[in-house]
Amino acid sequence: MNYLVFAAIAALLSIPRVAYEQQMSPSPAFPFPQRKEIQAIAKEPLPDVLTRIAACESQGRHFDGDGNVLVGERNKYDIGKFQINVLYWGDLAKKLGHDLYTEEGNEAVALAIYEKYGTAPWKWSKKCWNK
Repeated sequence: MNYLVFAAIAALLSIPRVAYEQQMSPSPAFPFPQRKEIQAIAKEPLPDVLTRIAACESQGRHFDGDGNVLVGERNKYDIGKFQINVLYWGDLAKKLGHDLYTEEGNEAVALAIYEKYGTAPWKWSKKCWNK
């Protein structure tokens, strides 16, 4: 009996994650900006909302006091200034030719994600940056 309860709870807990991943999956009808487009955009100032997101996610810092790339307190796979999850977005970063562990790469991938999905990937910190 306990196994059935455990299996039911595990199944219920996995449903929101699956729905979220399906919602966030790339759509061929609306592709990510390519590297050249991102480089051109990156030379411009970041949208104000991304600046606020970075301030909330990492206090606008990419490195800690010892010079190491910031790693998420709750999730060690959240990397850098924008706390981009390397497991979820790492393939996109590689495809676009960026390294999430560099400040420039982290910023460029954040911009590409924002251009495609808006602020949805940072919804967990929305109470902070949506003021």
